Amino acid sequence: LAEDLEKLGPTFVKLGQLLSTRSDFLSSEYLRALERLQDDVEPLSYVEVAGAIEAELGASPDQIFEEFERTPLASASLGQVHRARLPGGAEVVVKIQRPHIRQRVKQELQVLNEVSTTLDHHSRTARRYRLRQMVEELSTSLTRELDYYLEARNLEHFRQQLEPYPGLTVPRPHPEFSTDRVLTMDYVEGTKLPEDHSLIDLSWEHRQMLADSLFKAYLNQVLYDGTYHADPHPGNVLITPDGRLCLLDLGMVGHMPGELQVVLARLLLAIGQRDGDMVAETALDASGRDERCDETRFRRRIAEMVADHHQQPIERMQSGQLILNICEAASENGILVPYELTMLAKTLLNLDEIGRRLAPEFNPSDALERHAPPILLRRLETEFNETLLLDQALELRSALKHGPRLLNNILHDLERGTFTVRVDAIDERELLVSFQKIANRVAVGSIMGALILGAALMMGVETAGPTIFGFPAFAVVCFLGAAAGGGWLVWNVLRQDRISGKELHKPLRGR
Repeated sequence: LAEDLEKLGPTFVKLGQLLSTRSDFLSSEYLRALERLQDDVEPLSYVEVAGAIEAELGASPDQIFEEFERTPLASASLGQVHRARLPGGAEVVVKIQRPHIRQRVKQELQVLNEVSTTLDHHSRTARRYRLRQMVEELSTSLTRELDYYLEARNLEHFRQQLEPYPGLTVPRPHPEFSTDRVLTMDYVEGTKLPEDHSLIDLSWEHRQMLADSLFKAYLNQVLYDGTYHADPHPGNVLITPDGRLCLLDLGMVGHMPGELQVVLARLLLAIGQRDGDMVAETALDASGRDERCDETRFRRRIAEMVADHHQQPIERMQSGQLILNICEAASENGILVPYELTMLAKTLLNLDEIGRRLAPEFNPSDALERHAPPILLRRLETEFNETLLLDQALELRSALKHGPRLLNNILHDLERGTFTVRVDAIDERELLVSFQKIANRVAVGSIMGALILGAALMMGVETAGPTIFGFPAFAVVCFLGAAAGGGWLVWNVLRQDRISGKELHKPLRGR
């Protein structure tokens, strides 16, 4: 599956990476394969690169940069990266988007959207796993990732956000040499994060500090700022010569709505406090339901998960995996968790892996208990500011000003017996009249049909008795009687309908 997606191109590679967060949809074997998806492709020629830069920046690379390396540092399906030097001597990297890639992605997304829409209309399974929503999320993610102006703004945003954390950094963008298809940013010297922490030439204390700072920074991003780097896998992290962590590739950014920030805070705190009941309750509060919903079974499963999580040795504790398991248990029991929760679980899973490589002894649950409360208190202080208090004071002033007069009017009406309550409800008389109309019409149809049928049968019977127009007189009399009786019933039904209609339009009176 992973190899096939790689061959299909960038849109399907991103789809596979999105599917790798859906433990409710695929088995663990597929998830592990999709997590390793790569989109390495044949690099662009220098002629194509120079043409793209000239089209975007108005001049050739040799005219803009003091030096521009023709061999790319990396090449992927959406773009490739070259090292360069600005006229002032600053070492930078230039990220160039592949020509026509936007049109290709747009066409592939349109195909996926049509397929998911068709499946959504005809398959209960597709609706259960929200395939259409998944494609919409993929479309949003790819559209944002193809906007290099947006990535430059993300770099600047996270540079400011990480200033309180001296052990963390991101490259500085150069907007004057950037467009929505070309991104220029500082070149950061460093080494990739190795699998074995013993290969990192840093002290135990320093590695612990880096892991703790990274975890705290992400908690602040998610619980306070609401915007977080959604793709912090180890391949996007460098260790700089001065012992800092540099986060790369900020094209994929997650957003956590305010109401979900509160839910997530409760969820993470409940996990840290080993409160399985609160974890389940919080997840249920934020989720929808379908026809398979089994809350009792879900609560029992979550209690087991939380207990098992805290029995793991520190080096195997993974908060991201626990949240992914919660999402999987929710899906199995007909509970629809928000997409943002699965996205965050994937982010935390990557953070767990970075923490494991830096310092296997790092305890994420302990860090959560230490850092989450101060962040939440700061959030509350921000929300309850002077503007909010002034607004609430004005609302209270209005209530205090008009409340006594309104209460006095109500008490006065109660004392005089003139207090009235208007109730808009379904009138049972309307239902009874409607049933009466239906019954009358059924009766008319049945009686007229029976009389006419009986008269018609008797007219075909030979008789020695008197006849009228050659037909048995008795049959003719029955036929005429049926016609007269039917006519009278029709007239009576119509008259009753008119009377009932007038009754319905009379106003209801009561006290």
